[in-house]
Amino acid sequence: MGTTIVGARVFDGERSLGVATVVVDDAGLVAGVEPGERAPVDGEVDGRGATLLPGLIDAHVHLRGAGNLGQDLRHGVTTVLDMFSAPPQFTAMLRRRAATRDDEADVRSSGLMAGAVDGWPAVMLPPDPNGWRMPGLSGPDDAERFVADREREGSDYLKVFVENAADVTRPTLTPETVAAVCAASRRRGLLTVAHAPTRWAAATARAAGVDVLTHLPLDGPLDDPAGLVVVPTLTMMAALTTTESVRELLADPRLTTRLPQPVVAGLEAGDRGGLPTSSAVGASYAHAEENLARLLDAGATVVAGTDANDVPGRPAAVLHGASMHLELELLVRAGMTPTDALAAATSRAADVFSLHDRGRIALGRRADLLLVDGDPTTDVTATRDLRTVWRLGVPHAESDPVRAVDVDEVGTPRRR
Repeated sequence: MGTTIVGARVFDGERSLGVATVVVDDAGLVAGVEPGERAPVDGEVDGRGATLLPGLIDAHVHLRGAGNLGQDLRHGVTTVLDMFSAPPQFTAMLRRRAATRDDEADVRSSGLMAGAVDGWPAVMLPPDPNGWRMPGLSGPDDAERFVADREREGSDYLKVFVENAADVTRPTLTPETVAAVCAASRRRGLLTVAHAPTRWAAATARAAGVDVLTHLPLDGPLDDPAGLVVVPTLTMMAALTTTESVRELLADPRLTTRLPQPVVAGLEAGDRGGLPTSSAVGASYAHAEENLARLLDAGATVVAGTDANDVPGRPAAVLHGASMHLELELLVRAGMTPTDALAAATSRAADVFSLHDRGRIALGRRADLLLVDGDPTTDVTATRDLRTVWRLGVPHAESDPVRAVDVDEVGTPRRR
């Protein structure tokens, strides 16, 4: 059954269209955008006083359980871009799950991240009871096989761990190996994304041909930011520099009301999910803010992402769903306009990651939509005042949300 949303201000992913009527067809696609005001009739959604925008896309998460996806959708995040999950069977399960449900966010994933043998990120994984070990690269000659295996497993893009060996305690990829991974990915038409949290890492990733950088250096200014495509993850950068970063989330009931009560209680007690603050000399969140300003001045492409990585039902410094709204606010504080920040979380994310069926309110696009009270194009925190979230045209009322379940349940598939 289709839906007609009447009287809302419409932000189409790039610009404000003013008040309009948006029609969604039975297939869950946008079938019409009709400018002008009118009163709704029976059976139509009354959007007066609210703003309709595309569902948010979080361009940097890590999936730790099926419950992450429900928590994302409850906060208006309709698509997540996973930047490393393991083992491959787990990622495949989440893909299948996303294809059979309408009450959780859709998923794209890099699958396994490219890292050194016995180095990061393999050392972050607990022992596998079945004896599986994450593959690593010992040098450039391993790149072709690694990328081919990820393509076979269905990776949508390739994630590469780039760190200076002098800054970490485990083996890292050489610059030559990073370049070989990029070359192998290009031959297969796969985008490359680099974990690059320092000046050295950002410069090395760029020289190697990486397409997208994630994180912003905390140790000083980016060199030559023109032409870069960056997912700043300011929420994570703040969490790495102060233990007080969760206080802003706790201060806003519009964010905490959609989280399980034990998670909120844990955050209030100071539980950050084990995330340490950076011990690097000179590390400062101010550097991240200054680097975003440099990117904006240089006309670089900025895409919104959080680095959310919580285990469902447990506290963490950067939580799925809720952190996306904090990210938007931090982007605006650091110099983006609200409209630009919203584009970074919708149309621009879709463009960079070739999600051509979403990210905009336009004819034929997926009706992944968000109806919020107020006007986030003037006050970006209005994205937290959720009325309704639609995933492929299926509505989920969020104006008076029921507290989320406390465990990582795998329920029955839901499809309209």
